[in-house]
Amino acid sequence: MQTNNLTLSPTTDRPFELAKTSAKMTISEVFAERKGSYLNEFTLFVAHFNSIPNFIHEVDIDCKKANLWFSENYKSEIKDFYYDKRYFNRSKKAEIDDIFYFLYDDLIVDFDTNCSTVRFLFRKTELSKVEDIINSIHKFKKRKQKQKPEISLLVNSMTGIETKSLQITKPKLNIEDNYNEDFKEIHKTILRRLSRKNDKGLVLLHGKPGTGKTSYIRYLISSLKKDVIFLPPNMASAITNPSLISILIDNPNSIFVIEDAENIVVDREQDGNSPVSALLNISDGLLADCLNVQIICSFNTDISKIDSALMRKGRLIAKYEFKELEVEKAQQLSNKLGFETNINKPMTLTSIYNQDEKDFQQSRKSNPIGFQAINNNR
Repeated sequence: MQTNNLTLSPTTDRPFELAKTSAKMTISEVFAERKGSYLNEFTLFVAHFNSIPNFIHEVDIDCKKANLWFSENYKSEIKDFYYDKRYFNRSKKAEIDDIFYFLYDDLIVDFDTNCSTVRFLFRKTELSKVEDIINSIHKFKKRKQKQKPEISLLVNSMTGIETKSLQITKPKLNIEDNYNEDFKEIHKTILRRLSRKNDKGLVLLHGKPGTGKTSYIRYLISSLKKDVIFLPPNMASAITNPSLISILIDNPNSIFVIEDAENIVVDREQDGNSPVSALLNISDGLLADCLNVQIICSFNTDISKIDSALMRKGRLIAKYEFKELEVEKAQQLSNKLGFETNINKPMTLTSIYNQDEKDFQQSRKSNPIGFQAINNNR
């Protein structure tokens, strides 16, 4: 491994002696605050060596195989080690997650199985010795596999807003079959703009329930090569939370999906802290130039109730109202799905796809107001 531009040899003249200007930490500080971690490798190094380490990390490593190779080939050099075992994906047998090896003068090698990462911390150990291990560990680089589309779901936690990665399945959706003729050009516009890097803007999708908004969004985001952050309806208020901006900063050039966005896109307050104001700042304000985040909002509310500021030229990528499928299109789709129904009025996609399911809606019965007389003559 070659290092560019920097000479990493130790300096001879020290501006201060670290041992005299720093105090040993308490042993409890070596435990990590990060969720799922056992020890913090940096505080572990300081606890053992009272020194600030150099740090190198290698990612996408098959740590199980690399650890087996390392423990066999360097067993004569290993002076000590710590490890933790845990259950992965509800497995019946606990497996090693983190293992911390100590070798040479002050080298710590941390194999982090869960993160597929190997970390190297050292100060006095010769760089060439560290590089020898790194070059050998490159043999265990994971091959990139084609992954299923993912979304980052925003959730509330004890420490604030966090993201959870969820895989989604790309629906087998034919745009021409499932949507009216006027949608084809809109779809092309949306797909072209959302495929651009370092772009911004807003997509507004509205219409009655069952007309295909969610299916289209799922199809759209699984067709793009961008990270997707999803704001669920129960977290609409998070749009004004400063923690959300931090997450968007960590995920530039991504797509931000807000489903059932009625509470966000309607009625702007005058104090400047309303959901609409927050949305405007992210989509086309000062923040937008830094974040390059594109936003998709879906809602059932009529477009006339939406704040007009959201629909200004230059800010809006596209808006579209999803309606029932027109009679001819509905009949064609019904026939393709194998139904023999004769359709004579526009239908929602939900109704067309679920024609063989029973309607469990009960007809309302008129009940008299007041008390009902009880006949005791039985």
